[in-house]
Amino acid sequence: MIREQLADEPFERILMRRIILGLLLLSTSMFSYANMASPIIDGTNASTAYSSKDIDILSENIDINIAEGFNKADYDVTYEIYSAKEGDRIPLVFEVFGSIGNDADKSFMVEVDGQAVPVLINYDYESHSKSLPAYHDPETDTAVQFHNDAKYFEINLSEGNHVINVKYSAYPTVNRSDWTNQYIYSYSLKPAKTWKSFGDLTVTLKIADESQYLKTNLGEPLSGMIKADSKWFFDHLPNDVLEISYRQPPSSLAQWLIDLDGRVVFLVSIVLLGFMHYRSLRSSHKKHSKQAKAILWSGVFIVPLIALMIVFYKIYFIDWLLGEHASRYHGYTLLIVIFGYPLVLPFYLIIMKLCDSYLKRVFLQPSQVGTKRA
Repeated sequence: MIREQLADEPFERILMRRIILGLLLLSTSMFSYANMASPIIDGTNASTAYSSKDIDILSENIDINIAEGFNKADYDVTYEIYSAKEGDRIPLVFEVFGSIGNDADKSFMVEVDGQAVPVLINYDYESHSKSLPAYHDPETDTAVQFHNDAKYFEINLSEGNHVINVKYSAYPTVNRSDWTNQYIYSYSLKPAKTWKSFGDLTVTLKIADESQYLKTNLGEPLSGMIKADSKWFFDHLPNDVLEISYRQPPSSLAQWLIDLDGRVVFLVSIVLLGFMHYRSLRSSHKKHSKQAKAILWSGVFIVPLIALMIVFYKIYFIDWLLGEHASRYHGYTLLIVIFGYPLVLPFYLIIMKLCDSYLKRVFLQPSQVGTKRA
């Protein structure tokens, strides 16, 4: 019995070291999966208005109200303008459109001095023609065509001051390259460079989520720090594009699981499951059970599969912890099982066959021992 134990322990230690080394090398290639799709989901293209040359824009007030979850925003933009003459014209043109669907078109409303006016679209799909002329881009000194979905209105403006109010809903661009989504609302101020004059700009931002995860490129608000209700005032253009972004970080448990390498999870899982398999096999050989063969082969097929499935479901367990803000952008995770299983199975089979042969020698049946002595 003492001799058996002495012979048993060195083999198990050597075998364990070789299993860990071999599986570590194997897992390096096994977890090489990728995602060919773009992590970016484009949102609503929003911008300030292009102005006709006989209009002075005295001020622009942008009110942005972002709903809980950061998945939708309501824009309420007010322009105070001065018309130098009376007559029919197109005072403002808006390049506001959605990358997918026409939600921005449905929600887009314009009021002039408190009266609603019909909103027109640049491109006529029946006549296949555009209504708006090109505008001059001062930066490139070229004529640029308006987008097909550019919106405008025609109205008879009297000489003097007027208030134009524009309302619409917008959806964020979603960056899924990390474990949690980054929501980005962009509002182009670049068209203001084509205005005849620029007065002042006021931006008011209201959010329903925690402001600590909010970022903008507008600098400090008037209150000194970003809150759930913040305001900025400018007498010049602060940037070409106003950008608001929000990313909620993972919880401490989710972050720990994210940092835990999948290869480590796989190695720990297969070593623990393999040890349990080995102990069951050892017990059956020790009792000279006829089930030893069934235990060997069932474990050979089941243990690698369970170890790979633990790695596979770890990803989705993290997504569950992250909740609605989980990006769920992980590549072809099923390849972990599809390609990993054929790689692991032969390796694990060889190891367990060696274990089985070793245990057969250690726990010889009495008849076999007598035959050997004879």
